[in-house]
Amino acid sequence: MKTTLTVLLFLCTSVAFSQSATYQQALEDFKTYFNAQDDQAVFDMMDQNMQNKLGFENVSAIVKTFHSNLGSIISYNYLKTEGTTEFYEAQFENGNQIITLSLDENLRLNGLRFLPAEEKSVIAKLDRNKTGFSLPFMGEWFTVWGGDTKAQNYHVISKTQKNAFDFLIIGKNGRSYERSGTRNEDYYAFGQPLYAVCDAEVIEVITGVEDNKPGEMNPMQALGNSVTLRTSYEEYIVYAHFEKETIKVKEGQFVKKGQYLGNAGNSGNSTEAHLHFHVQDGPKHMTSVGVKCYFESLMVNGELQLDYSPIRLDRIAPAQE
Repeated sequence: MKTTLTVLLFLCTSVAFSQSATYQQALEDFKTYFNAQDDQAVFDMMDQNMQNKLGFENVSAIVKTFHSNLGSIISYNYLKTEGTTEFYEAQFENGNQIITLSLDENLRLNGLRFLPAEEKSVIAKLDRNKTGFSLPFMGEWFTVWGGDTKAQNYHVISKTQKNAFDFLIIGKNGRSYERSGTRNEDYYAFGQPLYAVCDAEVIEVITGVEDNKPGEMNPMQALGNSVTLRTSYEEYIVYAHFEKETIKVKEGQFVKKGQYLGNAGNSGNSTEAHLHFHVQDGPKHMTSVGVKCYFESLMVNGELQLDYSPIRLDRIAPAQE
């Protein structure tokens, strides 16, 4: 299961000729178009195969999302060449990113990626959530990823998601699905209602993303259908991978603790129906830092726990059940 926010535009293996001056000019052109949010010009830089794979609407959404999160590109430095791909560290208004690009024999882009730049010391503005959280669902769910170590939680490698959780439902058969598992409807978590963990303001809603076929992912729309809430303590709560067309809240709306938000789904960078949930210290999904998250009271493996942060393999449920 994958929920990383790293966005892969497209990377192919066709032959290209790596000439640093040519690549730098391509990156300079990209910088100009990206800073102007000229999605058509960015699209026109790509070769036919890349255009066909992505489509203009996806490219436009990616340009707008990245610019909204990172701001404009200020400068960049060449790092290395690997085969037909060159790596640069780019300084944006809101942080640094690694940009990799490759060109085909006609000097058209056939690969472009944004990757997080390594940051030696990243400290969140908050140590943990101050607001009291209830669980975002009813019934018993299983913690696939949660905790502070890489063994417990692969999210720790991501600055923004380092304290994130992935939750799904395990049935009596010991699996997360019944029947063949080839349809989203086979998964126990698919279509399950999700709720606000506290009183908060809805600051972002992403809708219209198709649910994936199980086993496939959509890294270009990593969060899928999603909701982001903001509390009075400036805690930003992210729910990802809702089922398409089930989100019932809007940006600017204030929700109450326990209020229905939508149904768990399999949209975005997800291989099967589940809930990705994390708290971050700012509104931007690419530049904020993940915050440790605790729930007020819950049943953990059949025992009551107070002020608890779930870890991998925990079976959790609301305390009143």
